[in-house]
Amino acid sequence: MLIVDKESLCIYDFLEVFLMDSHVFKIQMRDYTLIIRGHHLQMEYYDQKEIRLHGHVKVIEYDENRV
Repeated sequence: MLIVDKESLCIYDFLEVFLMDSHVFKIQMRDYTLIIRGHHLQMEYYDQKEIRLHGHVKVIEYDENRV
């Protein structure tokens, strides 16, 4: 699940974080891969079920997992 707020982005029930830097986050969800692109992206909070990102988000995209 993805929740977008004015200053942050919360991602719940993720499986794995593939890529993290200040411009791109790539996160594996159950049925798709979530890709967040922007500037000055920072991980504010991280635990087994939730990630909270802060920064200037420009693009949120997903790619369905196909067999």
